[in-house]
Amino acid sequence: MAADTSRSTYIALEDRKRHSSLWFDDGNIVLATRASIFRVHRGLLSKNSPVFSDMLSMPQPETMEPTFDGLPIVELSDDDTDFTHILNFFYDRRYYLGGMPTTFSIVSGLLRMSTKYQVDELRDEIISHLAIAYPRTFEKYLEAVKPEAQLKLFPSFPGQHFAMVTLARETNAYILLPAALWRSSCVGWLDITRGIVGLNGDSPRLPPNDRLRCLLLRHAFGEKSIHLEHTLPRLWEASTCKERGQDGRLLKDYTPCQGRAVIKTSNHFANHHPKLEDHHDHFTQMNGFAKWRTSVCDVCRNKAESELSSVRSSWWEQLPVMVGLPAWKDL
Repeated sequence: MAADTSRSTYIALEDRKRHSSLWFDDGNIVLATRASIFRVHRGLLSKNSPVFSDMLSMPQPETMEPTFDGLPIVELSDDDTDFTHILNFFYDRRYYLGGMPTTFSIVSGLLRMSTKYQVDELRDEIISHLAIAYPRTFEKYLEAVKPEAQLKLFPSFPGQHFAMVTLARETNAYILLPAALWRSSCVGWLDITRGIVGLNGDSPRLPPNDRLRCLLLRHAFGEKSIHLEHTLPRLWEASTCKERGQDGRLLKDYTPCQGRAVIKTSNHFANHHPKLEDHHDHFTQMNGFAKWRTSVCDVCRNKAESELSSVRSSWWEQLPVMVGLPAWKDL
């Protein structure tokens, strides 16, 4: 059945579209994707890619070499759009500049093609570019998710994090996966299971195994968050509290600050269940803590924030292993 489908979609070479800007009269080789043909320069291909260099240096018997308008032709299995992006980059390095705004089509196509054709410098630059939004370190993540952050990537779109997971898997860019999976897990659970309707009517979806990983991640961090919210008022040294020793303690063995924190946390959880909340990032949002943060003295508040940051940092270090990947240092 698959073979029949392939034959039905085959387009004869003479019917494929000549690319308007990548058809050079002095080109000495023709490359063909499924729907397009490109007349380009062998030397440029070989200079930019060791894969093309090896491919084009292999001697072919003249009687067996396919030709198009008298030129050798190489048929490729690449997506038309992806391959157009890499050729545009070969001819003009300004087509993609790391760290400058671009489009997801360009950056994803170039990452796939630079991986396949071993354009290693370009591949490394793109991964570094994408790591601005999907970073390795907890500190960089906090910077990336700030509402006011101006990330020089590409215009955001519905299902972006799902698309990033798929792209990272396709290109073995595993360093991007933990943050991409985490950000995917923060959307609604129905979106995780069904996909998200995109701007063009497409529906970015996670691969089945990654859907399960994200759902399990939501559950695990919901549990972690509940535990941390309840224990946070007890994690700092009570002797440092400015209000310690004053009258009006709220609970036995607690300073007034800790007592207020415990009561406000309990009241919050009596009305909310964080494990069921959609679009909730446990690395940046602690709603119970937010209820009492301004109700305690500045010493206790600073201690609590320090403890919270320390715990979250340890969570971040655990993240790759929690999604089935090696530790950060091994990615």
